[in-house]
Amino acid sequence: MDVFLLISLLSIMLIFFHVGVLCHRKHLPPGPRGLPIFGNLFDIGPKPHESLANLAKVYGPIMTIKQGNVTSVVISSPEMARQVLQKQDEAFSGRVVPNAITELEHSSHAVAWLPIGEEWRLIRRVLGSCLTNSKTLDMLRGIRHDVVQEMVHHVREVCTEGGSVGINKIAFTTIMNMMSRTCFSANVDEYELQNGNGFRNAVTSIMKLTAEFDIADYFPCIKCMDPQRVRQKAKGAYGCLEQLCDYFIDKRLKQRSSSLTRHGDILDSFLDFSIENQSDFNLKHIQVLLVELFLAGTDTSTITTEWALAELISHPHMMLKLRDEISETKAEPLVAVPKMQDLD
Repeated sequence: MDVFLLISLLSIMLIFFHVGVLCHRKHLPPGPRGLPIFGNLFDIGPKPHESLANLAKVYGPIMTIKQGNVTSVVISSPEMARQVLQKQDEAFSGRVVPNAITELEHSSHAVAWLPIGEEWRLIRRVLGSCLTNSKTLDMLRGIRHDVVQEMVHHVREVCTEGGSVGINKIAFTTIMNMMSRTCFSANVDEYELQNGNGFRNAVTSIMKLTAEFDIADYFPCIKCMDPQRVRQKAKGAYGCLEQLCDYFIDKRLKQRSSSLTRHGDILDSFLDFSIENQSDFNLKHIQVLLVELFLAGTDTSTITTEWALAELISHPHMMLKLRDEISETKAEPLVAVPKMQDLD
């Protein structure tokens, strides 16, 4: 009886799979034929970008692949990318939320995964008003300068003692301190102490969990089961970030209620905006937005810095060119944003 039931279920799944393929393939670009149920999952190797590039050579700059129950259209040329990201960006703006992200408290308010709508536009307005405008960047120039000077001082001390500098660690710490001072007017991580390891581990764990293969992302019907325990692993990491942000938010609210001196940082700007728009932008939005800023601004920037230095070491002539360009701009502090456009 159990064998008969299993065969029946597999037959039904195969029927639905083929019906789905027939219904959707009519309006989709061509692509590799996939296996029943699994689709093209086995066509994508450990380096997806290389696998997709090889498939694009066969099926063209726009193709369809099916990974489990998830159908995707892959763009592989500048012209097609321009169509999708510039001319038709609103139509293609939707994103599937990874299984690991759903463990973030109030994940439905995370701007990186929000569909275009009123809430998405509101948070973009918040970021434009409080973070990315030129006035704010100029105001925070001193913070950037101080953090970079601390990094240089630390590197000098280590080199004087004959030690070695880990690029990944020092880049992460510098960016972390810059983010934390910009947001909270306080350092989360210190060079001499190991207190920041928990925060660093939380950030790297989340980035790893959202990037690695999770079967539940390709078969949404089993997300509730969390077969690889991805959400369970992400829960502790998100908890660390959320507790940190909640700590600084609560501390700042107490300071503001006591009429103490304002810090004028990003958190103050968010709270000011929240007071003016309580019904639309509240503390839960602030917490999620701060967590997103730390995730977006630390690990990815660290990796970019590490790879950039590796490329410069591998290409000495580019290193010399960069030194010459920096020498020409020494009249003003190198951390000044307006001078960055002079570095080709």
